[in-house]
Amino acid sequence: MNELVKEILLFILALGGIILFFFLLNKGYKLTLKKIDHLEKNLFFKKTKFSSFFKYITPRRERDILVFLAKLLRIAIIIVFLIFYTPILFRIFPQTRSISDTVLGHLKKPVLFLWDGIIGFIPNLFFILVIFFVTKYLLRFIKYLANELEREAVRIDGFHADWAKPTYNLAKVVIIAFALVIVFPYIPGSDSKAFTGVSIFFGVLFSLGSTSAISNIVAGIVITYMRPFKLGDRVQIGETIGDVTDKSLLVTRVRTIKNLDITIPNSAILNNHIVNFSKNAAEDIGIILHTSVTIGYDVPSNEVIKALVEGATRTEAILENPKPFVLIKSLDDFYVNYEINAYTKSPEKAALIYSNLHDSIKDAMHDAGIEILSPHYSAIRDGNSLTVPLKNIPEGYEKPGFKVN
Repeated sequence: MNELVKEILLFILALGGIILFFFLLNKGYKLTLKKIDHLEKNLFFKKTKFSSFFKYITPRRERDILVFLAKLLRIAIIIVFLIFYTPILFRIFPQTRSISDTVLGHLKKPVLFLWDGIIGFIPNLFFILVIFFVTKYLLRFIKYLANELEREAVRIDGFHADWAKPTYNLAKVVIIAFALVIVFPYIPGSDSKAFTGVSIFFGVLFSLGSTSAISNIVAGIVITYMRPFKLGDRVQIGETIGDVTDKSLLVTRVRTIKNLDITIPNSAILNNHIVNFSKNAAEDIGIILHTSVTIGYDVPSNEVIKALVEGATRTEAILENPKPFVLIKSLDDFYVNYEINAYTKSPEKAALIYSNLHDSIKDAMHDAGIEILSPHYSAIRDGNSLTVPLKNIPEGYEKPGFKVN
């Protein structure tokens, strides 16, 4: 009888312990929600290295996140408490003691398995830590060397400064991949069939879904070491003309003269011709801008050439030295095609320079008394004047009369 009373009292105390546990848990949960509700500023994402990544998280959103985590923690605590406390409650009575032993046995197996796994993993953990720190400080050294090469404090023959950063990024990927390959066998469960199956699945998924991405990455690497352009250069890629604003392993971004941002896959760039307007403008005598005008045969070429050169020299951003020059491109059926060529070191202003150049040429032609037109003639040769400059007409030449037979 005394034993039964004792068991009943223990049972009542155990139930009281459960009630007290849930009372304290709810009390702590409500207090936590109250503290979260009074949150005025970010606690976790301010003045940390993750602040730039979580800059979109406002205090209101952070409160929602913390409330969700508090609920999740509350449920986890309840489950763990019931799993371990219920078998202890069953051990009070002899009739339910066998149930308690069975439950505790089931709980004991995974706990011992985890314990043995942790103890057995300790030697591998030290190996992984060594690989981690060796990789970390090796990457730091390579990054330092890349920064010195980029600043040209250190120079290597044949290695350009703009190769430093992409070379570091490639070396970083290779070193991390090599470190993961070394560490992989020492990760717990790496030899299990489930781990192998998941690895194969993701490998196949990556292979099938990243064909275009891989081709863009390879093209990006090739473009980096080809050095066809750098950031800020005015380029033409296919039919797109603009300034390079960003380069990555996957894409290149170009801003056109109409202020449009165009994203071009690197594989498309590699399959197109690339025209760089800025390279020779910066490193050489400049690039040549050219435009054409057609004038009739009756105007002397030296007068046209003089007017074209005069118009070019009047244009802002056109270099006086080297001097603009004119090419006679063709002798067409009705007119002569003249091409004015002028040097500039401002290819990014080409559209404005062309506009000013055309205006200056028009004014120079008008000042010289030359009419800009492309005449077409319908002539009956019998009885018509020669269409050559007046000074080239033979002395004593008389216009023949018109005859009809």
